[in-house]
Amino acid sequence: MKRSIILLSAFLLSLLPLAAQETVAFRQIAGKVVDSATGKPLHYASVSLAGTDVANVTNKDGVFTLKIDARTPDFALVAISHIGYAAVTLKLSEFQGFSIDKPLNISLIPVSLTLDPALIRARDPEEILRAALYKIRDNYPTEHVGMTAFYREMVKKGNTKYLTMNEAILDIDKAPYGSYRADRAGIYKGRGSQNYDSSDTLFIKYQGGVISILQIDQVKNPFACVNIQDLGQNYDFQLEPVTFMGTRAYYVIRFNQKKDVEEMLMRGRVFIDSETLAIGRVEMKMNVEGREDAAQAFVLKRPQDTRFEVESADYVVNYKLSGDKWYYDYARVEVNFKTRKRRSLFSNHYTVMSEIAITDHRPEPAKIEQDARIKFRDQMTVKLSAFTDPNFWENYNVIEPDADIEAIIKKIVRQLKKHNLE
Repeated sequence: MKRSIILLSAFLLSLLPLAAQETVAFRQIAGKVVDSATGKPLHYASVSLAGTDVANVTNKDGVFTLKIDARTPDFALVAISHIGYAAVTLKLSEFQGFSIDKPLNISLIPVSLTLDPALIRARDPEEILRAALYKIRDNYPTEHVGMTAFYREMVKKGNTKYLTMNEAILDIDKAPYGSYRADRAGIYKGRGSQNYDSSDTLFIKYQGGVISILQIDQVKNPFACVNIQDLGQNYDFQLEPVTFMGTRAYYVIRFNQKKDVEEMLMRGRVFIDSETLAIGRVEMKMNVEGREDAAQAFVLKRPQDTRFEVESADYVVNYKLSGDKWYYDYARVEVNFKTRKRRSLFSNHYTVMSEIAITDHRPEPAKIEQDARIKFRDQMTVKLSAFTDPNFWENYNVIEPDADIEAIIKKIVRQLKKHNLE
């Protein structure tokens, strides 16, 4: 049986003497978003302070934090939303007395939506997914597409300390769907920062972030790491109630690897447009829990005296309909792990995250200069040094790791338009 497992993320761990960190005062609120019916945490729920660019998403435990200007009045509203649930708004005052250790519990009510029976083409979830995969050439571009994208990556220790933060504007040559050609990416502008102090004896070098986030295109690459002919041998499927994103209705198919499959695969949900049978969104987790071999899938090198355990590996990829074709639009990779040095009683928790959002696409190949091209072995912290341009960022001169990516995109698009006109 042939499987195609792609390397989704990798990072290096090593020891390094480090410099001091700066602290910034802020007011922070915290909440935990759950399903009102089951009590299960809702990850990737959107949270924002109404009327501002302050926003975030919930983590794997449904928990979020927002850093807010201390002068913000208590009657300001915080909006919480998630696909398939009724949105809610809360006053800032309702978060008083809660913290990251004891977050405010916020329940969202599921919204069940049904389609006209005439739109239901099949009841078997595996057959719906197979039909979507066989229609890739009909629904996605079969020619090269040039894209502009905003990319960011970060390494975080604990809940609040950002050790590395990188941002870049990328040119992407998106290879045709249905071909074996790989996507290519190059840096247009970029910047980065590192923030270590003497207590951080573990230095994490994140490698392959851009390439990995392009590889999680579940339409271009084998779905959930398995070739189409092997889906039924590796996964169980379950059809959930239809949901809406915007005005379009989607089949929702939950999948998980079969119990007798020893290989470390995935679990998650795929959203398939009911009209075109295009895959519009995939949310999945790698089944790393309790797997001692999980570290081998992510860590290329680490100190011999350090134990490494992957706690979770989450992936999201979203597609957008433009004209009569669907385009790769957004993706996120987040890996959470803990380390413990030999003979130590204490563990440290880390998060490695990368995120990309497409700002523009055009029907021709993107021209990427050789020195700008990103390879898997590249570390963005090093690569960005040749593409730093303070004049490009102007007043947007601070990296905001907790800012909602849509708010950042608005600023980036303004800068791109301005510099293209000059």
